[in-house]
Amino acid sequence: MALFVLSSKDGWVNIMYTGLDAVGVDQQPIENYNEWRLLYFISFLLLVAFFVLNMFVGVVVENFHRCREEQEKEEKALRAAKRAKKLEKKRRKMREPPYYINYSKPRLLTHNII
Repeated sequence: MALFVLSSKDGWVNIMYTGLDAVGVDQQPIENYNEWRLLYFISFLLLVAFFVLNMFVGVVVENFHRCREEQEKEEKALRAAKRAKKLEKKRRKMREPPYYINYSKPRLLTHNII
């Protein structure tokens, strides 16, 4: 339980000082009795913080990549739909008769000259 509290970094100082002052079973605590335990607590905090930070960064990066892939799929679908729409518009325009088809003969002759 103490290591969980250390990993959450909530009230870890009290647990660290209790560990530093601990002497043995059925003995009164002595202030800073074993200062080598400080290395244990600090190293545990650094390792857990490093591990948690790496996990957090990994999750964020993984979600970013997943969102990017989804966005690329959506953009690809939108581009394909836009391309198909443009192609259909071009085909429709090719099938339409030219605008000058209904001109009278003198007007058509004038149109061709100009």
